[in-house]
Amino acid sequence: MADQEPLGRGYLLHEEIGRGAVAVVRRATSRAGGPPLAAKLLRPEYASDRRVRELFLREEATLRDLDHPGIVGLRDLVVEGDTLALVMEYVDGPNLRDYLRFRGGRLPVAEVAAIAGQTSAALAAAHAHGVVHLDLKPENILVMPGAGMPQVRITDFGVAVLLHDAERGAPGGTPGYTAPEIFGGGPPTAAADVWSLGLLIAELSTGNTSMDPGVLPPALAPLARDCLAADPRQRPPARRVAAYLRNADLSPAAAAFPAAPADMPPAQAAAASAPGPYDTRLRPGIVPAAPPPPTEPAAPPSRWRRGPLVTLGVAVLVAAGLAGINAAAAAGERGGQAIQQVSVPPRVTGQTPATTLPTTGLAAPATTSPAAEKLRVTLAGQVEDDAGTLAISIRDGKAIAYVCDGNRVEAWLQGTAKAGELSLEGEDGSAISGTFDARSAQGEITIEGDTHGFELGVVKKPSGLYRTAARVRGAQLNGSWIVLGDGRQVGVLTRDGVPAPAPSLDVTNRQVTVDGFTLDTTSVDVDSGEGF
Repeated sequence: MADQEPLGRGYLLHEEIGRGAVAVVRRATSRAGGPPLAAKLLRPEYASDRRVRELFLREEATLRDLDHPGIVGLRDLVVEGDTLALVMEYVDGPNLRDYLRFRGGRLPVAEVAAIAGQTSAALAAAHAHGVVHLDLKPENILVMPGAGMPQVRITDFGVAVLLHDAERGAPGGTPGYTAPEIFGGGPPTAAADVWSLGLLIAELSTGNTSMDPGVLPPALAPLARDCLAADPRQRPPARRVAAYLRNADLSPAAAAFPAAPADMPPAQAAAASAPGPYDTRLRPGIVPAAPPPPTEPAAPPSRWRRGPLVTLGVAVLVAAGLAGINAAAAAGERGGQAIQQVSVPPRVTGQTPATTLPTTGLAAPATTSPAAEKLRVTLAGQVEDDAGTLAISIRDGKAIAYVCDGNRVEAWLQGTAKAGELSLEGEDGSAISGTFDARSAQGEITIEGDTHGFELGVVKKPSGLYRTAARVRGAQLNGSWIVLGDGRQVGVLTRDGVPAPAPSLDVTNRQVTVDGFTLDTTSVDVDSGEGF
């Protein structure tokens, strides 16, 4: 690829600096001069894919009205023939995933607070404009170069939606980072980003997203727990999270949030430097609602106390929380453009010690609501130690699983999938235990006396579980198949109890040919209930 190529009439493309599933990012410069830019170009093979182009253009529409120091800024859109490119601000730094890896996989509390505080403030700005990101993860957060506390900026709004367009259906996201209600068919709300923020806090603190909340630093455990509340309406708004992280004594206030840019209007610069979350820049003409008059009853203590905080600290936190709630409520009044379910303050739990939190893992609570108990999903993937392939189908609290090595080892298991916990048993002592949510499952499977770990992702029909039973030429045949998301098949066919690799399954017609005979198969269908 040449070192310099034209992009439209106004830009020049230089070296590649990043690559994703549907786009390539290259450093760019303006023919008129100025600082370096980043050009996100749709890969040629997707130029005629209407859905991919729609997602690409959605990011442009989303970023067009967002102007916040914590969000990578959009400079231009270039459409020329099959070329579709977003010209954006250039950030000469790693993404948070690479930064975390460089730092050894986990960060100290002060650094987590700085990153999460800036991220939540940027999300609050997006939410105030009626935009939810829906794909918040370390890969989509860039770390600015420089000394001191890291400064971060959110990028990649490719699956974001405007809240007033939520009826169009829930978009996709990244397994493990997207709120379970989104994949369960619920409407996308600002609370979905807060759930992802809770996972981010957990991962930065411990190195993974699923663990005992008791291992989180005491200053962050209650906050992460509240962000990961099963009921989206019980999660705090992003603005309140930002206020807490800024005002709680977790790190120097000046280090946790970047200084206001030199070109920021005076009124906004004042807001950025004032106590509370970083500037959230509403659209021109939109102002937060006035704070409500004080009421007679004393306010209950904050949910996020870090040990015995003094009364003044609690008062500051409550006031900051009320300001965030008012801003969210104001955004919700704009003609239905920001219908945020998180405008109601979460209830006060009064729990303070992190050691008293549940020990079922931070990801598990997202599956404990009544809606989550109606979860219908199939997950599949490889078992560790090359022990085989596993698929689990979950329907309304029931679970059916099949594991096989595609040769001779196989087992069917059944049991429950409730409150984020998997518990299944099969013949010959086979068993599964673990945790799950709407996008992933992890745990251990015991088969033939050995125990192996597993991590599974969601697969969609026609992927899933299939089986057949018939007599052919006097022999009893029993076949079982797992069809993975990429179309690969793994299965075992027993003939009078003798196992062998299963022949290829015609997934479209749900049939298999054995010894010249065409046999029908049945599926384990989480939607219709077939096989359950």
